Amino acid sequence: MRKITHYILYILIAFTAFLNIQCSGNRKEKTPLPELAHAESVMFDHPDSALHILETMPMPSARRDKENHALWCLLTTQAKVKQLMKISSDSLVRIAYDYYKPTNNARRRAMSALYMGDINYELGNIEDAMQYYLEGKTEVEKTDDYKTGYLIMFSLGKLYLFRNFADYALEACTAAYDYAVKDSNKRYQMTALRYLARSYCLTNELTKTIDTYNKCASLALELGLGTDRYYYKVQTEIALVYSNSGNLEKSLILSKSLPVEYQSSLLIGSNYLMLNQYDSAYLYLNKALNTDNVYTKKETYRNLYRLGDIPQYRKYLKTYCDSLLFYTDSVMSLDKGKEIIAYKEKYDHQKLITEQQRLKLEKADAQRMLFIITICLIVVIAVVAYFYQKRLVRKETTIRKQSEQLQDYMLQLHEYETRLMQNNRYMEELQEQISRQEVNAEDIESYREQIDSLQSENGRLSENINTLQQHIAEYTSKLDKARRDTEKFRSISEENLNLKQRERMLADYVVDNDSLVKELREKCRVLDDMEWETLEQMCESTYGNFVSRMQSICPTLTKQELHLCILIKLRFSNTQMSEIFSVSVSSVSQKKFRLKKHLSESLEGGLPEDMTLDRWVAEF
Repeated sequence: MRKITHYILYILIAFTAFLNIQCSGNRKEKTPLPELAHAESVMFDHPDSALHILETMPMPSARRDKENHALWCLLTTQAKVKQLMKISSDSLVRIAYDYYKPTNNARRRAMSALYMGDINYELGNIEDAMQYYLEGKTEVEKTDDYKTGYLIMFSLGKLYLFRNFADYALEACTAAYDYAVKDSNKRYQMTALRYLARSYCLTNELTKTIDTYNKCASLALELGLGTDRYYYKVQTEIALVYSNSGNLEKSLILSKSLPVEYQSSLLIGSNYLMLNQYDSAYLYLNKALNTDNVYTKKETYRNLYRLGDIPQYRKYLKTYCDSLLFYTDSVMSLDKGKEIIAYKEKYDHQKLITEQQRLKLEKADAQRMLFIITICLIVVIAVVAYFYQKRLVRKETTIRKQSEQLQDYMLQLHEYETRLMQNNRYMEELQEQISRQEVNAEDIESYREQIDSLQSENGRLSENINTLQQHIAEYTSKLDKARRDTEKFRSISEENLNLKQRERMLADYVVDNDSLVKELREKCRVLDDMEWETLEQMCESTYGNFVSRMQSICPTLTKQELHLCILIKLRFSNTQMSEIFSVSVSSVSQKKFRLKKHLSESLEGGLPEDMTLDRWVAEF
């Protein structure tokens, strides 16, 4: 039974340590090379300079320095993409993607997924590009890298928009605009607003479309792009929205106010046609035929065919009809292939989202099951300890019948030895805290006084133990059978004590690996009600109903006093407590003094004068 219990303890500790290692990641990020850091710092403003730095520096070794090699591959790809250079393969950025994928660096994972998506999109691998963009979206949400977040969501929004996925496009473009606002980048905001307006247009929200386009145009003027091609394209798209909403005059005025080279002849001709100004419509529609765009020619011939109903243009009707049929067939052939691809991409996209949700649920279930298994193992250890305790009681009864006096001496000896070991353990903890310099000068003085008190008590205990051992030697020389039972009793007592120590060690290990406790040990802060409740529940389950027992022995205990007991039980220093309670260190000492007085009044017999509050709570 003893060996089985030991095996359970060892397996549980090893299992918990393994999980902690797995959760904390398996790679430690190191400082990049100076050239790489410099290239990354100038990347967004001067990608050509960044590429020059990367190409002139010695390439990091792929065998001896994998991390810097992966970063070099990622930054080189980023610089080329930003300069719109032709990239024939994703092999370079895939090195970075494969390296960062198993690491905890969410920002690098998001960047490598972004450029994997960009390159595959340019290569025509739309399905793969969408998958990489969605991976990047998941990773960038864990960071505060708003530039990368914008680029990922903007690329995803364009992909949805060009395939008429209206709802998906609207969601992605809205997220891209939010990232651009957080990054305070007005160029990003301007571009995101243009595509957001197009998304509203797909959902037939024309009022929102015009408002969004106007915000985009205002940003373009603010950035000094009032005479730029981009600004005139935005104005043309606004005119198109006016035309679709039936405001033909406003659309015509806006379209003709643009420079001639930026005017849309098709849009102006269509507006004239719907306004029954046929000569102007004929003029502009014929000008619109000077293009290689199949869709534009099809729409132009459709309008010219309508114009053929007018008597003076009826002689061109056959020509318009033949051309319209030709370009309609061409557009239908193109759209049919695109429609099949779009439906397949939509299906694959929904399938990917469903798979991600399933994986998240499975992960949550696995974590919940792990927590339940850990609690069950702790309960098993507690039950084993309980049965050992019952066995110890039975042995005590037998020995008491054989030699009452010897049993009294043994119980006293066991009590003194246990007390001595507890004092030694508590002194080691105090010395460790002092050596780590986790406490201030006032706390150090308090801890040293406690150590001196414990050493003095240990001296008295050692003297009592020697006296008891002399008495036991005298009785066991007379009672041979009692001596054998005494040795068994001593062995069982040592087993029980070791088991309790292991249980305490396991409980401390579980507490120290709790995410909230680890965060507070690194940097203390004021806790909210939910976090206090989490600490209470953890102490309740880990330290054998600690909170309930405290409230049962002292029903008048206030919530703040209970919180103070919990922090003492979790081995926080006075300095750390002062930061958690947002008070001075001296105020924490006063709180402890009042709490000790309160407990002494509630407990029968009170607390011993030489017993400190920290020590009493730690042993409770």
